[in-house]
Amino acid sequence: MAKKIIEYLFVLCVFILPVAFPGCRMKSGEEPPETTQAVLPAEGFWSDSLNVIQESVKEGETFTSLMTRLGMDHESAFLLAQACDSVFDVRKMRAGNAIKAYYEDSEKTPQYVVYEHDKIHRTVFRTADSLAVWNYSRPVETTLEYSDVTIHSSLWNDMAAAGAPAFLIVSLSEIYAWSVDFFALQPGDRFKILYQQKSCEGEIIAVDTIYYAEFISGDTLIPAIMYDQGDGGNIYWKQDGESLRKAFLKAPLKFTRISSGFSYHRKHPVTGKVRAHTAVDYAAPTGTPVMTIGDGTVLSAGWTNGGGRTVRIRHN
Repeated sequence: MAKKIIEYLFVLCVFILPVAFPGCRMKSGEEPPETTQAVLPAEGFWSDSLNVIQESVKEGETFTSLMTRLGMDHESAFLLAQACDSVFDVRKMRAGNAIKAYYEDSEKTPQYVVYEHDKIHRTVFRTADSLAVWNYSRPVETTLEYSDVTIHSSLWNDMAAAGAPAFLIVSLSEIYAWSVDFFALQPGDRFKILYQQKSCEGEIIAVDTIYYAEFISGDTLIPAIMYDQGDGGNIYWKQDGESLRKAFLKAPLKFTRISSGFSYHRKHPVTGKVRAHTAVDYAAPTGTPVMTIGDGTVLSAGWTNGGGRTVRIRHN
């Protein structure tokens, strides 16, 4: 009898389940239907329906004073600071960094506050309902780029006009600092650069690596080939293996002693007044040869008041 009841219940289930749950019917070999689920944005909350106010951290402002200025009550702001724990060190909040506060219509207390560490990294504070804090990073895209720029007026103007990022101009000037006088570039001089670029949501945030560059001026060609030996030393070389980075001499002469060091608060040996001494004085016997500490251009040579016989040299 019990066996017949079990069989009866089994048959009943077979016929009832497709009727009760028509969505469960599948033909033989069919995949189950995909279910769509809304995915939260990277910041971890929906901001489209909220009003946003952009602020910045003020000089001397603490975390709790910032949050109360944005609309939180003091007790909640204090509890939120405690909730940060190991996620965010509120003592390292920097003045001038951007803040975004998100409010619902007519509400004076923010729902979320986002602190921007830099162009990539953010910390989100949930300031309403249950307090919480988390970090997130904006997506970064890495691409290989190439620029070919001919000088017409200046390196900065012509590279900017060609769409090259400012980061590339700075990196290029550092690589060629010992080989090219950027103050003496001539119309027709040319730079070719192959480099890696990082961008975040359409904004260029860094030039990571210049793999290869060429400076062409008339019949002169100076290549810069990147090769990192991993020893923390030079990484850009000419085609014959010569490093593009040349060392400066530590001192312009063989000196006996330093008679006066670099200082902003030196007592003048003659007048006795405290004033800046933005130089280093080397004492050496009369007749000691004086040399330039590195390749450069002589700007002037002669007598100057207070400096005596002076040679001014500009290094790249």
